[in-house]
Amino acid sequence: MRARGYSLVEVILAAAVVAIGLTAAAVLVGTLMQQQELNAASLRAANLQEQAVKLYRLDLRPDTIVSLLPESCQQSGTPPAGGYFLSFSRARSTNIEVDGTSVLLDRTGCNMIFASPGGTGALLTNAVTIVRPSFRVEYDQD
Repeated sequence: MRARGYSLVEVILAAAVVAIGLTAAAVLVGTLMQQQELNAASLRAANLQEQAVKLYRLDLRPDTIVSLLPESCQQSGTPPAGGYFLSFSRARSTNIEVDGTSVLLDRTGCNMIFASPGGTGALLTNAVTIVRPSFRVEYDQD
């Protein structure tokens, strides 16, 4: 009895299937790495913006806030690759009533713009609204 082997056509088809599978896996890995870079950049920007908001609520000026942040931020222009642009809009006051007491609140916008990783040149942005009392309440310590 003679053992039958694979024909040349079967070997070529099997190699083509394996090549298509490997190519798909390589494309998937590349896409996942790009998405990971974008997620990391977005997380860093959100973290910086959160820190800026907390410092603003402590009544610090925007230029002081930018100088205190752990990563360098610009206050004007287009951010370079890997850089950040942080700006604050002008505060607007709103008067509300709380338990019969009038409270004045400042409402300000904080915008974070950063370049998308990968050299695409796309700019990503995130905007938040900051609300803080426009005065500090002093309590009697009895």
